[in-house]
Amino acid sequence: MMRLQIFFRRGLPIVAALMLAGCSAPLPSTELPPARYIQPAPEFPGFFDYRGIIDLPIKTSGMDQAGIADLAKAAQIDFIFLADRVQPDGGESAADFGIGGFTNEILFVPGRAFEIGGSEIIGVNIHDPIKPNLTPNDLISAIHDQGGLAIAADPAKFASSADYGLADAMEVYSQRSAWTAQNPTALYFRAIFLGPDHFLSALDLRPDANLALYDRMTAGARVPMLAGMGAPGNMNVLGAKVGTIPQLFLFCTTHLIARARDSGPILEALRLGHSYASFDYLGYVGTFAFFARAGDTIAMMGDEVRLAPGLVLKTELPAPADRIAMYRSGAEVASAENASTLEYAPKSPGAYRIEAYRSGKLWILSNPVYVR
Repeated sequence: MMRLQIFFRRGLPIVAALMLAGCSAPLPSTELPPARYIQPAPEFPGFFDYRGIIDLPIKTSGMDQAGIADLAKAAQIDFIFLADRVQPDGGESAADFGIGGFTNEILFVPGRAFEIGGSEIIGVNIHDPIKPNLTPNDLISAIHDQGGLAIAADPAKFASSADYGLADAMEVYSQRSAWTAQNPTALYFRAIFLGPDHFLSALDLRPDANLALYDRMTAGARVPMLAGMGAPGNMNVLGAKVGTIPQLFLFCTTHLIARARDSGPILEALRLGHSYASFDYLGYVGTFAFFARAGDTIAMMGDEVRLAPGLVLKTELPAPADRIAMYRSGAEVASAENASTLEYAPKSPGAYRIEAYRSGKLWILSNPVYVR
C-alpha cells in the first residue's frame, strides 16, 4: 500500500509531464538561419549548395503536394524528389508521379519507387507509367527511356548486386530502413523519455553494409550516393505523432551542388555525384566542400582528377567536427580531431570520400573524388 501511495505521489506527476511533452511533438533543435539563403559552393564559382529531400512518398501522409511544400518551406528545403510506391497490379496514371516544377517555391521532381530484388529502385524524373514486375535491367532501361535516373535504395537488401548494377545512384542511407530496424517497443519508450534530438540519434546509424557495397562499386565506376527519407514514422506516442515529416525535414538532408535550382541542373548534379548528405540535427549545414587541387586543376565531389605531383585533397566544414575521416575505397587514410578542415596528399589512385562525426554520430557524408 505504501508503494502505491509513493507512485501516486511521485510517479503520476512524472507521467503527466511526459504526456504534456508528448503532446507538444517538438521539432529537432536544428538551428536554421532566420531566412533561407542559398549559399555559393566554396571553391566553385557559379555553383550553389541546394538542400533537399530524396525519396519522399506523400500518399500515406494524407497531405497533398501543396501541404508538403508548406512544410518544406518552413524547414528551408529547396527541392523534393517524390517516390510513392508502385502497386504490384499497376494501374498507374501520370498524376501518381507528382507534379514536376515549383509548388509554393519548392522544386518537385516527380518519380515512383518499384519493389524489386528485395529492395527498391526509385525512378526520378519519370512521368509515364511503367509496367510492374519487370526485371531490374528492363526497369532501369524503362526509366532511362523517359530521361529519368534510377536510384538503388538500400542496396544491402537486394538479393543480388546484379539487381542494381546498372542504377545511376545508390541511396546508402534510408531513414525508413533505420526506423524499421529499431525494436518498436524500444522506439516507443525512447520517444516518451527522450527529447527529439536524442530520439532521432537512434536513427542516425552509419550504414555499414551499404557503404561496404558502395566502396566496392566505386573501385571500378563512378557511382553517386545520397541519403533518402522514405515514409515518415508517424508513431502515436501519448496522443502525439513522432517521426513526422516536419521533424524529419530537419533531421537529414541531401545537398546538390548545382548552377541553378531548376530540374535540369539539379538532376545533372545528382547524376554527377556533386552532392553530400548532412544530419542537420547535429548542426545545420549550409555549405560543405570536398575537392582535389593540383596547380590550376580543381575537381569537386563526383569528379575525376589525375594522380600527379602536388595533388591535394581538402575538405572544408562549416564548423568543427569531433572527428573527420577520409576514406580511400573503404579504408581510412587520414583523420583529424576537433577540426573543420582536413588535407591529404593521395599516394595512389582510388575513390576518396569524407565522413564527419559529432557526438559519435555521422554528421556529414560526402561523395568521392575519384583519383585516377
